[in-house]
Parts: sequence; structure tokens; C-alpha cells
Amino acid sequence: MTIEASAKGTGGKLLTLEAGRFFAALAVLLYHLTSIVANFRGVVVFDDVFRPGHVGVPYFFVLSGFIIFHVHRRDIGHPGALGRFAIRRFIRIYPMFWMISFAMLAAFLVAPGLGGERALSPAGVVSDLLLLPHGDAILSISWTLRHEIMFYALFALAIWLGRRAFAALLLWIVVSFALGLVWPPDQNGLGAWSVVASSLNLGFGLGIVTAAMLARPSVAPPWLWVLLGGGLLFGLGIMEWILGHHTDLSVSVLGALGDVGYLVASAVLIYGLAKAEEHWTLPFPALWKLLGGASYLIYLIHQPLLSVIMRVLNRLPALSPEMAFVLSAVVAVAVAVALHWTVERWILRRLQSFFALRAASAAKGPA
Repeated sequence: MTIEASAKGTGGKLLTLEAGRFFAALAVLLYHLTSIVANFRGVVVFDDVFRPGHVGVPYFFVLSGFIIFHVHRRDIGHPGALGRFAIRRFIRIYPMFWMISFAMLAAFLVAPGLGGERALSPAGVVSDLLLLPHGDAILSISWTLRHEIMFYALFALAIWLGRRAFAALLLWIVVSFALGLVWPPDQNGLGAWSVVASSLNLGFGLGIVTAAMLARPSVAPPWLWVLLGGGLLFGLGIMEWILGHHTDLSVSVLGALGDVGYLVASAVLIYGLAKAEEHWTLPFPALWKLLGGASYLIYLIHQPLLSVIMRVLNRLPALSPEMAFVLSAVVAVAVAVALHWTVERWILRRLQSFFALRAASAAKGPA
């Protein structure tokens, strides 16, 4: 989920989308933190205002489709580009996911109670580490990554075989969207049935369409698209809060309207932000590169990290639930940013150098 598009003066980053994915990860964090605080303190803080924060997930699906097509559209039908594509996707997804998953596995071995209701088996652990579809996970949030891997696999097929395989990718998106509306997966099926039957997969297709439109002249000024997309997201969020605050988070109060609406609004907003960057530079570029770069780690570790933080803060009963919420959010984001700055970037640089050297050696052939 890294932004790899070409933008002048930004080191190859579309900074508006870097900022957008940071706020999307933050929204998901605040959404989950509300229920974590409620579990520990028995109180729903801030009148459940962060209930619509799950919008970060459909935003990420659209953003992923946008990035992959924007960066790799010219690779479709060119098998020689397949290795580069696979290495990029592997480096971006698996190393940090494995690091956090192994850390959690170690924690489960030391304190089995931390595993909760997870029914982990050797076969399930292997499937989970490979991000193959199955019904349980070491890291709960990783169900979205299984969708990513499916999308990457089909896009890789399009790179290898050309536009007919690309049509198969689009067919999967349409069919899975339709199946997801008719037979939506339950919470336990996320990442298994939902990989082939989920309305969220439409986000990849909308992202592709958005990236394809980016090269064409806009029929309206970029700020209008930003206002329209942002306004739709805000309006749907307000509607969801009015209808659903203080109800169980598993209840989808907007139904299909929310499923499709959040995806379409995200696509419009992403298009507007990307178009705006053709005429305007976001201030503080280094900050947005850092926060956008850290968003993957924020997304990966926020649930287990917030659980640990709340266990510590729960020993301070004088601390109000609202203050515990704020402190937990600040600490979790700070830890993720620090890990990105010190660990993730170092790992990514080393892996990129390793594969670059191997590619250069292979290109030279035997001495």
C-alpha cells in the first residue's frame, strides 16, 4: 500500500494520497480503539463518534487498485516485468507482516490467553503466513491483505498473459461484488469466502478506473472532486452514526448503501486529490512521506498494540476512559511511526538492494 506514482519534486510520491492513507489508517485505529476501550472500561467514549472509522478499509481497497494500475499499467502483456512486480509486492507486504505475526505467535505461546478465541492449527498458521484464504488469523486485520494478494495474483496474470487475463481480473471484481451483495460473508468468513465474494473487491476496480481517468482532462476543477468525495464520505459517516451509534459494530446499519457508497466516495476523493497535485504541492512533504509510509504499520499493529496499552492504562482507574482513549491513540501512532522510521525502512532498503543486486547479476549472466 505504498504510493509509487511519479510526482514532481516529491521523490516519486503523490503526497496527497500519502496523507490520505495515513488518515485512513488512523480512522481504522480510532474505530477499533472505541470498542477496545469499551471492553476494558465498559464505556463507549465520545458518543461513539468514530463508529464510521471503518471507512478507512474501503478507502484502502480503492487506493490499492489505483496505485497498482497507475504504476504498472504499461507492464500488462509484458512478461519480462512480472519479476519486478512480484518482488515489489512481496517486499511491501510480507516482511513486516511476518515480523508482527511471529511476535504475536511468541506472545500466544508465552501467554495462551492472549490468543482469545483463535483456533490456530499448523496448517492454518502456514496458510495465514502466506496470506492464503482461510477462516482464522494470527493478526485479525490481515483478512484485508488476503484480498490484496488475490488482486496482485490476478494482476500478475495480466502482466504475464496480457489483456485477456486483465479481463479475468475485472470479471473477478464484478462477480465477487455481486456475490458479496447476495451472500455477504459473516465476521468469521472474512478472508476466506470474502476473497471471492465481497462488495469490497469492487474497490480495486474503482481504483483502476480512477487511475485510468487521471491521464485525461478533468471535466471539473480538482477541488470540486475533493469536496464531492469528501462530502459523500462525511455524509455517509454522519448517517451511519445517527442510525447506529451505540449499537454493535457487527451491525451494518447502512447495508448496501454503505458498501457501495463508501467505495464510490473514496474513488471520487482519490481522483480529486491526485488531480489537485498536478497544480498544487502539499506543504510539509517530509511529514506526509513519513506518516504515509508509516500507515501500513499503523494498520498492521494497532489492534494488538492498543490491547497492550489499554491493559497498562487499566491499572490507573483514576484515568478517565476518554483520556485513556486519547493516550492510547497517541502512543500507538507514535510507536508505529518510530518502528517505520527505525525498522521498516531499514528492512525495505536492505531487501530492495538485495533484489537489485541479484537482478543486476542475472542480467550480466555467467562470467
